[in-house]
Amino acid sequence: MLLASDTLRDKFESAMPYEQFVAYGEPLGHRGPWDDRYGRLALKPDEQAMVSGFQRDMNVLCLTGTWCGDCALQGSAHARIAEANRARITLRFLQREDAHADLIVKCPINGGFRVPVTWFLAEDFEPLTVFGDRTLSRYQSMALRALGPEANVHAPPPEDPLATVLREVLEQYERAQAMLRLSPRLREIHGD
Repeated sequence: MLLASDTLRDKFESAMPYEQFVAYGEPLGHRGPWDDRYGRLALKPDEQAMVSGFQRDMNVLCLTGTWCGDCALQGSAHARIAEANRARITLRFLQREDAHADLIVKCPINGGFRVPVTWFLAEDFEPLTVFGDRTLSRYQSMALRALGPEANVHAPPPEDPLATVLREVLEQYERAQAMLRLSPRLREIHGD
């Protein structure tokens, strides 16, 4: 699922910042869920401090859809996290459409072309990791609803599903930052 850095750089450069992406869906009536989720999400002070302490630049590219509810939630979580360290995190969004079919067909998830799919990239667009489509808590909640006790889910539904998804997305950022910080290649470049 990891693509060449040149491909990801080209896609990143054509992608939209959060507000532009949300506005892109407005004529289709898609803005409401994005604004709602964005307004209901906030980092806790310790999470804010952790993100503001990131020391390596990262580029984050989300292939998503303005029409998708899970995308609105994760996209808003990404936006809130990126706002906590604009100096180190550059976040961009691509609408899932034919113009990006080359990304879609190279990144199937469980045999399907799903959204959201997020690439975490180093400062030079070398791929670190791919995250998609739903978070664990979303799958647990869906499994409980669809399968009942047979779901064999070991966690109760979260008291605050939005905050739980924000935390799960934040864990992806923390993991990517640790990868960047510990990278021998980047430590040599930065002399640390």
